[in-house]
Amino acid sequence: MAKAIKIRGIYTTAFTSLLLGSGFRIADPAPEIRLRFDLGPIPKIPDILLKDRGDRQGIELIGEADGISRLLKTIQETLIDAVLMSFEPLGEKEAELMDELETPRELSRACLELGGASKEELDGLRASIVPTLARHHRLRILHPKILEKAEGQLGKRPKLKSNLEKALFQEAILFPLRKADGVRLEHIKIKGKPVRPRKGTVVGGKESRMVIKRSFSQGRYDGLDLPIEGGDYGLTEVEEGAWRLRHSYFSKDGRLKGEYYNINTPVELYPYGARYIDLEIDVVRRAGESPFIVDREDLALLVKEGKISGLLEKKAVAEAEQVIREMQRTS
Repeated sequence: MAKAIKIRGIYTTAFTSLLLGSGFRIADPAPEIRLRFDLGPIPKIPDILLKDRGDRQGIELIGEADGISRLLKTIQETLIDAVLMSFEPLGEKEAELMDELETPRELSRACLELGGASKEELDGLRASIVPTLARHHRLRILHPKILEKAEGQLGKRPKLKSNLEKALFQEAILFPLRKADGVRLEHIKIKGKPVRPRKGTVVGGKESRMVIKRSFSQGRYDGLDLPIEGGDYGLTEVEEGAWRLRHSYFSKDGRLKGEYYNINTPVELYPYGARYIDLEIDVVRRAGESPFIVDREDLALLVKEGKISGLLEKKAVAEAEQVIREMQRTS
């Protein structure tokens, strides 16, 4: 029999749509979900609990390891950049607190990060059920009340969708971002490593694109294998939805030292800067030399470890190869 999933959190409607379409059963739905999906008899006790992660940038799956693995496969086949950050057994005391699930059982917890493409796909799934604006789930994290008001208007006047989306993006994200004194890039590393914020100052760009300047003092440049010298600085080009970030590194007198293209999940702009998941593979070019790809084997390892899907690996490699072609055309 298909596993029964209890779903809670800001992604509930979207994941209910996804999982019902994939043959799963929904357990103990909230009244609103029961009504939206016209659910008939349903199991009260779930096999797996799917809920928001603490920061709501992803989800947790709690249940028996085999069931979680099957559910994870379904999710990653649908959401290209749903990334497995960790998968581990629950301690006995933690398991005792999970009264939503039938016990006693050996429970595990999987933690997933949802990248920009996954949130966009979930927005689309939700939109097939109820009136939904672009960037819905990102805005649920940021400004749920403003979003609720705008989607209330959308429900009454569907023709306003484009105008509402543009106005909401400006109000909730772009306007405060332009006013910020400094910004940070949340560079998410897979395998549960801490977020590596990269701080800088906006020195250019417009609308959904910005150029960030950062200063350096010591160390070496990743991939370029060049030393950092006093007065060096970098310019990073960040664009909403892009599968890459371009870093250009300069000496204090403005001489280009090299370029580094980070391949990542689609960039999500936030009032404080941007967020994306690093996909390991990168494209590098030292000044005056030809571009080349680095760390491709690290990307392949993520697939072997079950952290990402093969589909995401193919997308990342294709993006890196596209960067190479573009650089060769302009050299």
